[in-house]
Amino acid sequence: MRAAVARLLFCLAAAFTSAALTDPIVEALSNRGVFGSGHFTDHSNADVLSALAAAGVFAVLFLIGVVRRAMPRSRVGHAPAWLRDSRAAIPLSTALRLFPAAFALQIVTLFAAETLEQFAVTGHTFGGTVWLGGPIVVSLVLHAAIGLLVVIVLARLLDWVAQGIVDAIAFLRRLVLAWDSLSPVPAVTAYLVPPGRSDQPAIAAVGGRAPPHVRT
Repeated sequence: MRAAVARLLFCLAAAFTSAALTDPIVEALSNRGVFGSGHFTDHSNADVLSALAAAGVFAVLFLIGVVRRAMPRSRVGHAPAWLRDSRAAIPLSTALRLFPAAFALQIVTLFAAETLEQFAVTGHTFGGTVWLGGPIVVSLVLHAAIGLLVVIVLARLLDWVAQGIVDAIAFLRRLVLAWDSLSPVPAVTAYLVPPGRSDQPAIAAVGGRAPPHVRT
C-alpha cells in the first residue's frame, strides 16, 4: 500500500470515529440547556452507528495494507524491526501532522451525516448551523479536542493491532516450518516414484508377474 493511501485511510478512520463520538456529546449538552435556550440540535443520533461502521471499515483496510507491507520483510518468528521498534505503521509524529486533514474530514463528515440524517428523519433539512449540534465556536472546539485525542489513541491502537497480527502470522509460519522439518516423508511414498533406468532390467526379468505370496 502506498503511503498516501495509508494516510488517507487513517484520516478517514479518525474523522468518522471523531464525528461519531463527539456529535452525541455536543447534542446532549445542547439538549440539557448547557449552551442556553437556542435551537441547536435535531434531537436525533441516528447517524452515529453508520459513522462508526464506516470508521471500522477504513481502519480494517488500513490494517490490511500495513500487514501486507510488513510480511515480505519479516523474519520467521519476528515482526519486522521497522514495525516493532519505530511504530512505523502510523508514527505518532505522523499522526499529529495528519490531524489538520483528519479534522477537516471530520467536519465534512459531520455535515454530510447530519444533513442526510435530517432529511431521512424529517424529510427536510433544518439549515443554518444545526448540523454542528451546538454554538459554532464551542462545537468546533469540542470536535477539535476529541478529534485530536482520537488521532493519538487510534494511531497507538492500530500500531498495537498491526504488530499483533504480524507476530501471529510469523508465529504460525514458524510452527509450519518446524513441523515440516520434524515430519519425514513416509516410506510408502517411495513406491509412488517411477523406477529409474537402473531398475528397468530387474523389472523386465520379472516379466510382469505378481510377487510371490504365502499360501495358507
